[in-house]
Amino acid sequence: MIYVFIGIQGSGKGTQAEMLCVKKGFQHVNLGDLFRSHISSKTEIGNEASSYISRGHLVPDEVVFKVIESVFEKYSKGMVMDGFPRTLQQAEYLDKKLKVDRVIYLELADKIAMERMLARRLCSGCGSVYNLLSKKPLKNGICDNCGKELIKRADDNEEAIKNRIKLFHVETQPLTDYFKNLGLLTVISADGDIEVINQNIVKALGL
Repeated sequence: MIYVFIGIQGSGKGTQAEMLCVKKGFQHVNLGDLFRSHISSKTEIGNEASSYISRGHLVPDEVVFKVIESVFEKYSKGMVMDGFPRTLQQAEYLDKKLKVDRVIYLELADKIAMERMLARRLCSGCGSVYNLLSKKPLKNGICDNCGKELIKRADDNEEAIKNRIKLFHVETQPLTDYFKNLGLLTVISADGDIEVINQNIVKALGL
């Protein structure tokens, strides 16, 4: 079973994908994590991707496809794609390579997405993610896991977030239209209790 999660930053798609994988024993495939893993391991794909990232360039689709293909043979029971596809070309590629069973679009108003992203904090030590609105640390400004200081991402400012939201809508509209035309798209509200949203996703997938 192949599921794709689409959602604006702040919609909780990573959290929901991980929750589904834990509950159902699926493999969580996050494009960003895959890139970081290949780069830290200094694989051929990682070195190729790093050559673009280090220059501030977008990683071209042919390299993105190599990273995605590196996990195709590893999944068995099911796979949840998070952060891929992001463009129409990537969606067409995935549809040809693997049979996508369902696409979940976690819908969230821009204003709420902005509020959530402004409240996001990262651990400077282990990288754990917190949110001052929905997932506060036990001790203000300190990571529950390793005790290191929580910091705000440099690009989590209002202007940068506005640009990311704008780009998301430009890229995602053709993507959602594509999957909708294939009869694969399910829209679920991402505004509400995390567990209730997860239950709605499980129900929509018929799991």
